[in-house]
Amino acid sequence: MRTGDALTSTKIAGLLAVIAIALSACGGASDDETADTSAANDLSAAYGAQVASYDVAAAGPQRFLVGLIGTDGGTIVGGEVTLDFTYFGADPGEASPTEEPAIDDVTASFVPVAGGTAPPAGEGPRLRTGDEGVGVYEATEVRFDEPGFWGVTVHATINDVDVEFDAAFEVSAEHQIVKAGDPAPRTVNLLPGAPGAPATAVDSRAEDDGTVPDPELHRLTVADAIATGRPTLIVVSTPVFCVSRFCGPITDSVQALADEFGDQANFVHIEVWKDFEGNVLNASAAEWIYPEEGVGAAEPWVFLIDGSGTVVQRWDNVANQAAVGAAVAELVG
Repeated sequence: MRTGDALTSTKIAGLLAVIAIALSACGGASDDETADTSAANDLSAAYGAQVASYDVAAAGPQRFLVGLIGTDGGTIVGGEVTLDFTYFGADPGEASPTEEPAIDDVTASFVPVAGGTAPPAGEGPRLRTGDEGVGVYEATEVRFDEPGFWGVTVHATINDVDVEFDAAFEVSAEHQIVKAGDPAPRTVNLLPGAPGAPATAVDSRAEDDGTVPDPELHRLTVADAIATGRPTLIVVSTPVFCVSRFCGPITDSVQALADEFGDQANFVHIEVWKDFEGNVLNASAAEWIYPEEGVGAAEPWVFLIDGSGTVVQRWDNVANQAAVGAAVAELVG
């Protein structure tokens, strides 16, 4: 995963310092409270919140994703958490928090990455064990009224201990990436055998002999798919090179949906990089996730287009196969 415009580490560090000061408090405590505080401090030291959303804007409603990640690579999974959002202003260097959370008591539910298995209902939040799938906590219908710098406080009960995690993120004045309601770009993406393009520019998983996997995802350009009048699901991803902690086998799951729905809908994969080592983007990917010079977004992305060629839904970073499949089923139904 590579990103374009993003918060610099200096801005993040400064804003997190403001958050820490704003949320600090002092006072006496009983022995039980001290024990609980110690346990909470242990969890807070071992885990932290990481905003997993891309393209957050002062518009809404929109989904908001946050993961709870351990310093040892572990994650918190399952159940629900509560989110409070605080606005810190347009300049992180001069940020001062509002007296009350700008948005509070937002419920976020655990969503496993594509191909991941969620803990049984009723279990969590808890430490991930064994080969359980990783995931994030998803809130929907979130509206941010002001662009600038925000903080999120994640409230969770883990192992019967109440704990809080904080993270900082930036909200743009408007969405930078293709969104629901927009006409879909009529992209002419690379297909197998395209002149002058290596097979890895079609799919980074291509074999040395030029064989490209998942032929159902590489038989139509987006432009031709839209011209059929059928719904189209597009995944913009780089299966080999995505390094996000939450990056699941999203391209594989889109292939599984192609198998499930057959000719009821079209399914297209767009590889992000024409030359990963040379840092050269595919022009077709740029149409979707790098629409303007100097504007960038991380990947993967999944977009659902209706028969008229309008984007009706999008998923950033974590696109759970069951949720995407339900959206496709509703559209073809």
